[in-house]
Amino acid sequence: MTVAQWIITAGGVVAALGIIWRGVVYPVIRWGKRIEKAVAFVESNMVNNGGASLRDAIDRIEARLTVVEKKPESSTVRKKAAPKTK
Repeated sequence: MTVAQWIITAGGVVAALGIIWRGVVYPVIRWGKRIEKAVAFVESNMVNNGGASLRDAIDRIEARLTVVEKKPESSTVRKKAAPKTK
């Protein structure tokens, strides 16, 4: 191979690597960073922080449901009176 052929081959390899980097590797790295941020956001919402997190909201709803479940049935459901017979 002559020097010119080596230069052309090296240029082709560099161009191919650049295309692969820009089209495949770099987008995958960006996607990974976005996923990492999303997971961190969800994790931060799963920790009690005094009322603003999703975990606090779930705890409040669960506490309310527990109170509703403990109420006696007579106070939450009205029974219909039996029809009068002649």
